Amino acid sequence: MAVNPEFSVLLDIYGNILTEKERSMLDYYYNDDLSLREISDNENAERRERRDLGEQTARENDTITRQGVRDTIKRAENKLIAMEEKLGLVRKYREMSQIVAEIHKNAEKAAVRAYQTRSPKEIITAASEIDTLAEKLEEYLQQ
Repeated sequence: MAVNPEFSVLLDIYGNILTEKERSMLDYYYNDDLSLREISDNENAERRERRDLGEQTARENDTITRQGVRDTIKRAENKLIAMEEKLGLVRKYREMSQIVAEIHKNAEKAAVRAYQTRSPKEIITAASEIDTLAEKLEEYLQQ
């Protein structure tokens, strides 16, 4: 399977809508860069550990194959894509980030130009305050 780094972003935003198993497998695959075989081995080791501790349901006695991991990853990816298509949070975040970067750039340009032309102090101060607000918005978007 070709790895699409976009899914790491989608997982961060929409990961809570996935089952624990789906979220875990996507995290292994996209964030930890594990192969389908490595994920299968990890899942099977966790199932053996739960079985040994007596914390496992009857269905978890089965092992999971690479194909099972792939199917789970594909199902989870489709859920993430569907959520982004419906809500568009990643798209909106990127658009807002670009707008804030433009505000920041133009505020800096205005402050420099106002200083160079010896504009009234109020204009220089206002441009600086706009720049500060843009920085706060950038910080907010990074959270």
